[in-house]
Amino acid sequence: MIGTKDARSTIRHEISVGRANTPRFAWPTVLLALGCLTAFAASVAMAMTGAISYPLAATINTVVIYAIYTVLHEAVHMNISAMRKDRQWVDRLLGSLAGVLLWQFYDHHRADHLVHHRITNHDDDPDISSRAGFLDYVFVRLPVVLGNYFNPILLYRRCEELQMSRAAERRSMAGFAFNTALVVTVIALGYGYELLTLWLVPWYIGNSVMLIMFTWSPHHDHHETGRYRNTRIVEMPGGNALLLGQGYHLIHHMMPGIPWYRYKKTFEELRPTLKENDVRIEGILPNPEPRGTHPAA
Repeated sequence: MIGTKDARSTIRHEISVGRANTPRFAWPTVLLALGCLTAFAASVAMAMTGAISYPLAATINTVVIYAIYTVLHEAVHMNISAMRKDRQWVDRLLGSLAGVLLWQFYDHHRADHLVHHRITNHDDDPDISSRAGFLDYVFVRLPVVLGNYFNPILLYRRCEELQMSRAAERRSMAGFAFNTALVVTVIALGYGYELLTLWLVPWYIGNSVMLIMFTWSPHHDHHETGRYRNTRIVEMPGGNALLLGQGYHLIHHMMPGIPWYRYKKTFEELRPTLKENDVRIEGILPNPEPRGTHPAA
C-alpha cells in the first residue's frame, strides 16, 4: 500500500503532467464539431437530391452521431475554452449544437455528467445502469436508457433532482421543446421517412455504440471506486482513433480538464506511475475478473 505522503507526491506529479497537456484552446475539438455538423448537413442534402444513396447517408450520419458526442462531452467540461471565462461561450455554443443532433441539452447534461465524475461507480452514479453484462446492457438496459431521452417528464424530474438553477432548467426544457417542434415540423412537411432513415436510425445506432464504448466498456464491471481503478485503459491497434481517445478514459477521470486528443500522450508519460498503482490495462473486452484494488479515493 502506498503511504499517504507518497500518494500525495504521486498525485502532484500527475497534476503537473496533466497541466502540461492542457492547451489554452482546444482547436481540434472545434474542427471535430465543424466537421461533424458539415458532414451531417451535406449527407442529408446529398441523399435528398439523389447524389448519394440513403444507406450511405445513414452510415455517414451514424458515424457523425457517434463522433459528435465527444464535442458535447468536451463542452460540458469546458475543455474547449480551457475554462477561460471569455471563451466559455464556445463551449456552450458547440455543446448546444451537438446536443440538437444527440437529443441532449447542454445544461442538463453538464450537471448530470459532473455527478457521474463525483460518484463514479457508486449506486447513485447516473451511469449505473451500465452495471450489467454486455448482452443485458445492449438488449435490455440500453433501449430503455435511449427511450428515456424522449420523455420530458423524466428530464424535468432529473433537472429538479440535480438542483439546477431555474435558468438552466428552463434552457434544458426549452431545448426539449425546440427539438420536439423541429421533429413535428419535419414530419408535417412530409419528410417522416427522411427523418427516420437519416436521423433516428443513425441516432440510435451511433448512440448505442458510443454508450457501449464510452460508458459500459471503460467502467465495467462498475464496482470499483478508487482513483486508479474506477476506469480502465483499453489498448488495441487503432483504438485511439476509433474510440476518439476514450480507450484512455482513466486519464479523463483523473484529470477531466485534459482534452480527448491528449489522453494517450498523458497516459504514456504517466504509464510507469499508473502501473505502480495497479491500473487496469486491458484490451477492448474487459477482464471479467479484474485483479487488484487500490485504496486511493
